[in-house]
Amino acid sequence: MKLHYFHGRSPLRALVLVRDGRRVELFVRPVGEEIWALVALSGTQSGQPEKHRCQGPYRSIGQAEAVLRAVAGALLESDYQPRPEDHVVWSVPAQRLARTIRTDRTASDGSCLFDPDQYEPIG
Repeated sequence: MKLHYFHGRSPLRALVLVRDGRRVELFVRPVGEEIWALVALSGTQSGQPEKHRCQGPYRSIGQAEAVLRAVAGALLESDYQPRPEDHVVWSVPAQRLARTIRTDRTASDGSCLFDPDQYEPIG
């Protein structure tokens, strides 16, 4: 597995990745008191998000960030390029989607096995 720039202890609440004119934005968003969600949005570089995925709820920010790092690592293995200099542009839709996650359901333990071949790619 490759070691990527976003591995580490610094907070990671949003990340932009691109490939072939497609943009993916990953967000860690609060959905309640000490409850967090991961939201992934994808679309064209200059357009609005066309697809989205939400995961959670997570009972700690650390768990949600670990899942964001795992998903980002899998996208990098699929030739997406990180764009840390790019500003996120879909933060409002991300927060709206995060609020749709039910906070009363059983929390995830934070472990994640992301298999990009198992699901339709969001990018």
